[in-house]
Amino acid sequence: MLALFVVLMVAGLASVARLVAPYSAYGRIASTLFAPLWQWGNNLAAYFAERAGSYAFYSVEVWMKGAGTLLVAVVTFLVVAVLAYRNGRTYCNTICPVGTVLGFLSRYSWLRPVIDTSKCNGCGLCARNCKASCIDPKAHKIDYSRCVACMDCLGKCSQGAISYTRRRAPKPAEAAAGRTAEVDASRRSFLSITALLAASATVKAQQKKVDGGLAAIEAKKIPDRSCALVPAGAESLRHFTQHCTGCQLCVSVCPNQVLRPSTGIMTLMQPEMSYERGYCRPECTKCSEVCPTGAIERVTAAEKSSIQIGHAVWVRANCIPLTDGVACGNCARHCPTGAIRMVKADPEDSGSALIPAIDTERCIGCGACENLCPARPFSAIYVEGHPNHRII
Repeated sequence: MLALFVVLMVAGLASVARLVAPYSAYGRIASTLFAPLWQWGNNLAAYFAERAGSYAFYSVEVWMKGAGTLLVAVVTFLVVAVLAYRNGRTYCNTICPVGTVLGFLSRYSWLRPVIDTSKCNGCGLCARNCKASCIDPKAHKIDYSRCVACMDCLGKCSQGAISYTRRRAPKPAEAAAGRTAEVDASRRSFLSITALLAASATVKAQQKKVDGGLAAIEAKKIPDRSCALVPAGAESLRHFTQHCTGCQLCVSVCPNQVLRPSTGIMTLMQPEMSYERGYCRPECTKCSEVCPTGAIERVTAAEKSSIQIGHAVWVRANCIPLTDGVACGNCARHCPTGAIRMVKADPEDSGSALIPAIDTERCIGCGACENLCPARPFSAIYVEGHPNHRII
């Protein structure tokens, strides 16, 4: 397992390795699986409370951020649950990269539980109470690569046959037994499980929007950005990609639903920004406050307002004043930095339509213009990301 993860890192496939990272896996399960279940339960309580004349609960929107992300979270949860039910800490001992490194180091620990064969009566009480399932009472062996030093075996042994003492060299008979130990089948299935999860991440959820709750309208589509957008505080796309573990904490706390998991193979499950559902408010710094890895450095609202993560680009062919002949100006009215102003399409014609002109030096890439543009399915103005953020 350790060799496999080293190969993945060297090959630039860290996104695959992140699928089984324990902290990231828990973050995805909590935000993608548990959070929607909690919200649906809340909405059910709000439904019955409203009919009882109470407003102790209120309905909230449940946003499923992607079928692929949900499938990864569900499969991870089921794998961990089944392995825990059948063999205790199998996931931690054989799949988890953190457990792999710790298991490798524990092989060389100086102090460890040791079984005294002269005192052991073979009752198996220690093995039955071992959290890591690492004790073989018949062979009087402990697999130290799996032992978590919980000391339960010491407390349960009525014969005092187990003590926590210094490491001893194994006897020839014990060494021979160790070489003939059975191979854990779960290790062999790891690659097939990883391939399945990676393939499933390409599936996306389709969402339906309605106008006033009556007529379905065409949903906005994500523009084809040449450079992905990452939050202010990430410093650069390279820094963000190298440090993010895809734990989804920033996705779960984003109040405007700007962040969503990526389905790209090189950035699988890492958050990316898109403005179909909302835009990144300059005063919001929640993602930088919860990031545990430093992929998004903490910034203040004042600092964020001056960080340029991208710049707006106008698409003439989609602009409503030119295509439909109606006045608009949504992008200019809602730009928080005043980077957009409306100018005449034809300066020599006093009756020509007003179109947006963008000052890219003032634009911070918040996406208010893209989100509030009424053009469908693609906005007439969108934000192009910057590989390196800069202060303006």
